[in-house]
Amino acid sequence: NVFTGWNESAGGGGASYAAGASVTVTRNMVFYAQWIDGSTPQYTVTFNANGATGGAPPAPQTVYRGVSISLPGQGTLSFAGKTFDGWNSAANGAGANYTVGASFTVNAHVTLYAKWRSAVQYTVTYHANGAEGGTAPAAQTVDPGAEITLPGAGSLNFSDRTFDGWNTNAGGTGAAYAEGASYTVNANATLYAQWISTPIVPEGSTLAQKLAYIAGRADDGTVYDILIDQNEYPNPQAVSTQGRNVTVNLQSANASDIKTIQIYSTGTLLTVGSNITLVLENIIIRGSAFNTSQTVVVGSGGTLVLNTGASITGNTMTTSNASTGGGGLWVNGGILDMNDGEISGNESRSNGGGVLVSNHGQFNMKGGRIVNNEAKTAAGGGFFVTGGSSLTMTGGTIAGNKANTWAGGVFCETDSTFRKIAVGGSSTSGVIYGSTEGDNANTATSGAAVHCRSKARSRTLGQYDEISNLNLNVGWE
Repeated sequence: NVFTGWNESAGGGGASYAAGASVTVTRNMVFYAQWIDGSTPQYTVTFNANGATGGAPPAPQTVYRGVSISLPGQGTLSFAGKTFDGWNSAANGAGANYTVGASFTVNAHVTLYAKWRSAVQYTVTYHANGAEGGTAPAAQTVDPGAEITLPGAGSLNFSDRTFDGWNTNAGGTGAAYAEGASYTVNANATLYAQWISTPIVPEGSTLAQKLAYIAGRADDGTVYDILIDQNEYPNPQAVSTQGRNVTVNLQSANASDIKTIQIYSTGTLLTVGSNITLVLENIIIRGSAFNTSQTVVVGSGGTLVLNTGASITGNTMTTSNASTGGGGLWVNGGILDMNDGEISGNESRSNGGGVLVSNHGQFNMKGGRIVNNEAKTAAGGGFFVTGGSSLTMTGGTIAGNKANTWAGGVFCETDSTFRKIAVGGSSTSGVIYGSTEGDNANTATSGAAVHCRSKARSRTLGQYDEISNLNLNVGWE
């Protein structure tokens, strides 16, 4: 038999100690010699410098299978700018970690790699950001340039809200990262948990009842889902709360069976108030053939989002007051984000057959179609932009609109801006059909598809007199 070291148990089930190991004596102790059959295989533990710039690693240790060794320190190894931090079973540090002096049982040939950490390290801290219970994931301290995988919420919980990843800003306006995303650490950082409201289905059997429920009970940050399962014919409705920030998703209960909400009398079917974001998807909002107002009005501080299957259509505004232009939609100081959907078949006796943007309103056209609208006695068959407002077109189609005077497609006053730009690596910024393009033509008495009174724009585009190109895919800025 061959001597293999000492153990606090005669049978070898206690703490093992190699010959020469240090022992701190805090009590009476008995050590039992350990013996092994000389025919037992022997294995070698090799120590790898793993990039060290000086010195040599500790000598390999060859022992019998099942024997424990005490792991050595770095010996003479050195690595400029880094500190020795034990051993790992993988060169990249992704394996099992072992500290100096740890007991290591040898059951095969193995290589252990020196671990090196930078003298300067950075820490990523996770902030609960309002969570009502639980604990944020533990902070991670790593070398500069190291990639970490971001954790989930762990035990954090927030009533009526769902974890939605991490952000460098508590309010969600910084860089956003999903759970499981890779994050390269180049500085100390705090990442804030992001929480989104779990949508609430408001009480009520009709749209009017559900909007009334929201108006009286909404809390900041709440999201409401209104699902329409039958055509409805309400009187004018206000989408509003008591000044709280609320999102309302309005859509058909079945995406394959799109429902219609049509104004029953005259007036504005939906008025989007301050701090409200109204999202339309797979729903038709229909006006009246004899109306005195727009179908939808987005007031200052309000936001309307048009997504797939959303339509604002069929409204004829019989009044000719310039302040109430926009046959289908009036963006009156608010914001419209058009991602998809359609604004079509609307008519105004004033400016803006389809849409009037005024009072510093913003219309961001990212997709969808503005088609077959008419400014019966004025300008801007598709759009009329005025009052310090802006229309930014990065996608979508403007076609088949008519105006009695200027600009079948888009009319922009001197005090406002019309930008047509490609974004997101795309070469297209949408399509505006000219006044000679058949059924798709945007026509006006002036013959222009687009007209802008800004002198700067006139110098750039020849007074917007004609855009006959079917695929105008260049940025205008």
